[in-house]
Amino acid sequence: MSYTKKFRENIRQFEFLLDSVNEEDCCCCSVNRQQCFALVEIGRAPGISLKELADKIRTDKSAVSRTVDDLVRKGYVVRKPSEIDRRYVELSLTEMGSAQFEKIEKSMDEKFSNICSNIPKDKQKQVLESLELINLAFEAANDF
Repeated sequence: MSYTKKFRENIRQFEFLLDSVNEEDCCCCSVNRQQCFALVEIGRAPGISLKELADKIRTDKSAVSRTVDDLVRKGYVVRKPSEIDRRYVELSLTEMGSAQFEKIEKSMDEKFSNICSNIPKDKQKQVLESLELINLAFEAANDF
């Protein structure tokens, strides 16, 4: 099997593992899955615009706008006009949003650690090094 085909197969299997983690990442709080993803991206990049957020979570701007509206109503997110260009809105987390973001991140880290703990100890370092290389490759691909 070629490296490309094997890579695609491995990525599908890894996505399956991670998707099962992502489906449970919201911890039954007052946000849905889309809102959870938005909270995480805003938490990782305070000041992100609606367009950038839509690109990050791979959905259209109007859907992201509705998601953000819900998060604002629930008290997790604040919007403010960009100081650089008033046509754009910058998003950031409130104190309650930051607490939820930390809770989600901690939960995801624990779940990922559980997945890694099922990998034999002598292979864990190799897997983590491979993930680092994959992350670098994806970052390079996103620069195009």
